[in-house]
Amino acid sequence: MKERANSIYVRVTEKEKIRIKNKADKCGLTISEYLRKRALGYSPKALLPESFYEFSGKLSDLYEQIDKGYSTELEERILSLIDEIQLKLLTPERKEIDE
Repeated sequence: MKERANSIYVRVTEKEKIRIKNKADKCGLTISEYLRKRALGYSPKALLPESFYEFSGKLSDLYEQIDKGYSTELEERILSLIDEIQLKLLTPERKEIDE
């Protein structure tokens, strides 16, 4: 990795700084790395929740079972997993707000 010895200073409002930090955090990047990527034409992607990787593993397991033959039990497991994915990844979650 190249040594980064040069600096660029940018003034932002407090609100802009918070927004930039939040976006960088969602991507798992530092503010510097996030801004560097954006300035160089990249669009960093937000990190996926851990449940995504859990579901990916479960789908892989089910896919391997399909090779062994179709069954109604396998179909039920696939449909159940689809419901679970929708519930955990697609359904909005309500969080309590501290007052």
